[in-house]
Amino acid sequence: MLDSPFVRLADYEDSLSIHSDLRICLVIEAVGGGAGRHVLDLAKTLHMRGHDVHLIYSPRRAEPRHLAEIAALPITSEPLAMRRAPGLHDVAAARALAATLRRAGPFDIVHGHSSKAGALVRLADVGPAKRVYTPHAFRGLDRSASLPARLAFNGAEIVLGAARTDALIAVSSGELAFARKLRIATGRCHLIRNGVIDIPAVARAQARAALGLPDDAPVIGFVGRLSYQKAPERFVAAMRRAMPQVPDLRAVLVGDGEHADAVARDLAASGFADRFIWRRTAKAQELMPAFDAVMMTSRYEGLSYVLLESLAAYVPIVTTDVAGARDVIGGSRCGLIVPNDATVIDRLAEAAILIGTDRKARAAMAAATAGRSREMNGMRMIYQTEMLYRRLRDAR
Repeated sequence: MLDSPFVRLADYEDSLSIHSDLRICLVIEAVGGGAGRHVLDLAKTLHMRGHDVHLIYSPRRAEPRHLAEIAALPITSEPLAMRRAPGLHDVAAARALAATLRRAGPFDIVHGHSSKAGALVRLADVGPAKRVYTPHAFRGLDRSASLPARLAFNGAEIVLGAARTDALIAVSSGELAFARKLRIATGRCHLIRNGVIDIPAVARAQARAALGLPDDAPVIGFVGRLSYQKAPERFVAAMRRAMPQVPDLRAVLVGDGEHADAVARDLAASGFADRFIWRRTAKAQELMPAFDAVMMTSRYEGLSYVLLESLAAYVPIVTTDVAGARDVIGGSRCGLIVPNDATVIDRLAEAAILIGTDRKARAAMAAATAGRSREMNGMRMIYQTEMLYRRLRDAR
């Protein structure tokens, strides 16, 4: 495996063209995970480019480390109570958001991230600002959800997209295709793929030492919230099937969440608990270089930051066939995509066995990650988002 020269914001400072003429408010309910990473990167980098950036977030589901990251941002940020589940409480939240925007504004752009903040931004009075919405994975992309649930989520997206959305940003081609198929925000959808901006540089040996892993053992990692969407039980099941075939194979889980108790039970019943390592609160980017592959088992996605961070760490990818997977891997051969259907556990286990037994295959995939990371990561996402903001502001 290669040690990655991670991309840093400072590398771009000399090439930035500073235009301090946009007032931007970013709104998000859950500041953890990929959507949170996206918003924090936007906030920090747009501020660095000279814009006036304001962040509104909900502290209800925020972990202490996420709140610490927000507090360290060189921008104005403030909490606003938002609940994940829909209900009448959203009316009060929309009013509170409107009051905050009146007090802190006026803004040129109010940008809601993920479904809850996106809905509130469209329901609230935002004054003269243009409304931008990034779903970060439509709930309707979950093919395992019930038909009534998908109809409800899709219906809400269609209604809000038709009435009060100046621009919708899809973060992957799959997400864009879904929006177009359902005619969500017709004529106002824009494709801006996610990209990693700033990750701490950690060598493979350093990451392995932090996990207590030997240098020669094949290691496959899972990174993500332990939730229904991320499906960590698939990872445990696939590794459980692969381990008898690969005696030195190790598995690492990095993450916490509402399914943590279920994951603990699965690990205890696996028969291979001593070959799993679980880090609930570690910074995943500092551990990824220890892996020979990252396995993403999600039921649905927009474009996962885990895949992009894997590229930046020069770590091959094994992923379910969700939105964003083909955008990231493309024809680069930096990873494997398995069907997201009833055969998923078998296919993930087969991929784990390949990674664990075929040194040449995993070395070839690792070599392909470097070029793909240069294509996907870096400041592209920031420049494209800023350009869209300007076009919206100037179209008044």
